[in-house]
Amino acid sequence: MKNHPITDRIRRAAALLLCVSLLLLCCACGRKAEESGVRTTRSVASRNTITGETTQAALHYTSASKVLGEKLAASGLIELYADKTTNSFSVLETTQKAVWSALPTATDARTPHCPDAAVATLRVSGGTDLYILNTQDHAVAFGRAGYAPQENGAVFTYEIFPDEKTAAKEQLSSTDIGFRLQVTVTLQDGSMLVQCTHENLTGNPNARIESITLLNYFGAYNDRSESDYLLVPDGSGAIIKTAHFDESFEALTFDVYGSDPAMNGDSAAAALIPAFGMKHGNSAIVSLITQGDSAAAIHAVKAQTTGDYNRVFSDFTVTPTAYDGSTLSVSNQEMASEIGLCYRFLSGKNATYAGLASACREQLIRNGVLSTKTVTVGDYLPFCLTLTGAVRKHFGPLEYTTALTTFEQANDMLVRMKNKGINNINLRYTGAFTGGTEQADIANARLLTRLGGSSGLEALNDYIANQKMSLYLDVDLLSSAKGFSGSGAEDLYRNPAAYTPDNTLADYLGEPQTQRRLRAFDQFSKLIVSVLSDTRYLEFTGFCLNDVGTLLYSDFSANGLLRDAAAERIRSAIPPLSTGRSTMAVGGNFYMLKNIDTIVDLPMKATAAQSGAYVSVPFVPLVLHGIVDYAGDAINTSTNLEETLLKYIEYGACPHFQWNYEPLVNNTQDDPYYYDNTINTAADFYARSNNALNDLRDARMTDHYAVADGVYCTEYDTGAMIYVNYTDSDYETLGVVVEARNFLRVH
Repeated sequence: MKNHPITDRIRRAAALLLCVSLLLLCCACGRKAEESGVRTTRSVASRNTITGETTQAALHYTSASKVLGEKLAASGLIELYADKTTNSFSVLETTQKAVWSALPTATDARTPHCPDAAVATLRVSGGTDLYILNTQDHAVAFGRAGYAPQENGAVFTYEIFPDEKTAAKEQLSSTDIGFRLQVTVTLQDGSMLVQCTHENLTGNPNARIESITLLNYFGAYNDRSESDYLLVPDGSGAIIKTAHFDESFEALTFDVYGSDPAMNGDSAAAALIPAFGMKHGNSAIVSLITQGDSAAAIHAVKAQTTGDYNRVFSDFTVTPTAYDGSTLSVSNQEMASEIGLCYRFLSGKNATYAGLASACREQLIRNGVLSTKTVTVGDYLPFCLTLTGAVRKHFGPLEYTTALTTFEQANDMLVRMKNKGINNINLRYTGAFTGGTEQADIANARLLTRLGGSSGLEALNDYIANQKMSLYLDVDLLSSAKGFSGSGAEDLYRNPAAYTPDNTLADYLGEPQTQRRLRAFDQFSKLIVSVLSDTRYLEFTGFCLNDVGTLLYSDFSANGLLRDAAAERIRSAIPPLSTGRSTMAVGGNFYMLKNIDTIVDLPMKATAAQSGAYVSVPFVPLVLHGIVDYAGDAINTSTNLEETLLKYIEYGACPHFQWNYEPLVNNTQDDPYYYDNTINTAADFYARSNNALNDLRDARMTDHYAVADGVYCTEYDTGAMIYVNYTDSDYETLGVVVEARNFLRVH
């Protein structure tokens, strides 16, 4: 039923009061940024990279006799040990007697050659030159390292210098380069918590840590077992089978929450979740980045020769720096002043990617990143529908906005869908405000009258509310196609910060993709107040946060925020937008999911090329299922409709289609977005999905595995098992037959 008007006003007033409080807090943060500045630039004729030589190779590995040296702590089924020679540490998982060491382990048969292995590696800007320094060659080798046991662990300290002469000084000068790195390792509740902090020992204002790579060889191995793999956060998740030789495989990098367009653009694939792991033998580990996730990148290296190591690890941008051949730009603020990792250790039947996902889920809930709530199951599975309201087009020098789906037409489509048995629809309405899908600054945007205005929206919402469906209005909070009334964000080079999002309709509209300006964060809190105020009389279920779910950037303008602070500013803005409303998000970066009810366009596969060694797995769905409803990209936009439908079932996702009421091309049969082309397919798939998945929406997904080539099983904590067969032949298992190109639910 439609909410009572008085209740609506009270709800919106509460949201405004909450947002005003947020504004006051964030303005204080903005003033602090303004006082210190965000960036300096200076002309630099050239910049050399200086890497110290490896003087003692033995400091880069742990001998077998010392890997379990001094015992420091124990918790649950793990024990922590220190190696005094290398000032590193190892963890013993007691059930399998598996040793996970910070450095590779030497055996009687083989001495590792791994000159880059270290507890930590620093990239240091030393005024003009770049220094590559590590704990082993530039602290331990100089006698400037040690550790001190503490309750449940130890603090490992490294005083890092570029050369032995500087390290031997009794009195450091303000032109020297030297940093103290402290790595605190604590065992708690069966987990290993690692925290890394740093300090400038010389006070040299030109010496800045650009990045820290932490534990780049932790758990690294170079033997071959058929069941071993590296787990990486590529799309929905992927495993790299380390026993499968693939000469074309190259090292992979995933920027957590995507690349920063204000720093390095699209240099790497995006990771929604700040987690990675590996399986070796009968044991496995998963690492969750708990501090510095917004500044992190995750790297995976697969052994290609017998001298290489399989490893997966993370590094962190500390001080954003850029050099374009003539100008060196350096941030005056640090992005990741503290780094935190949580390692969980699993063994036996739990040492699977499903077990690693379960450990991540538990830790994310404990850390307050994910909600403790579960999905409320109704009579029908949600059907996620994206409708395009208005789009911007050009005719010569003229620019105009045209409607593809008005509010009245949307109502007609919903009635038709209801008649076909699609009884629960989460409608995401895009292009409803000024500029259409090329949305103008939402602070000044208004509901488009050409779509039906507020009265048309109210009529549509009345039908949706009466049918117990949901209506979400799509908003871009971080970007604008037309710029802003004030200045926007700036990148590290002092240019206007911008990015170009994917526009699925661009090819059909004959329009180029539009570059969008990025918002300056000093006005972000006022924006939330404005959005709530401007929409307080509109009737709809909630907002769909479009760019917020996929975009995160630094703002180097005078009052700007670096990316980690920007993430916190965005995260704190979502509760006011969610007060009294449901909330949908696009993409699903984990840092902003706590107050989200539904996700669309969640990746249903990995983005890198699939091969025998690289396989997509539902790691993210294993973490999220039961906490939020989620759907992948629109099914009707896929090149293989049948396979996509099966993937949704395998990954426990809600159906998602993207339609327009008006066709984009004259021959409607060639238009994948024209709703009449796929509405019958959608209705048929919805009926099958509803029967298979609806009563599992609040269940935990407990396991996923390949039964045979092309046949997969997903298990839930209710005992339900769903088999999906992608092959052209029927498959028989446990006395039941899974038909070719089909799925079957058991229990």
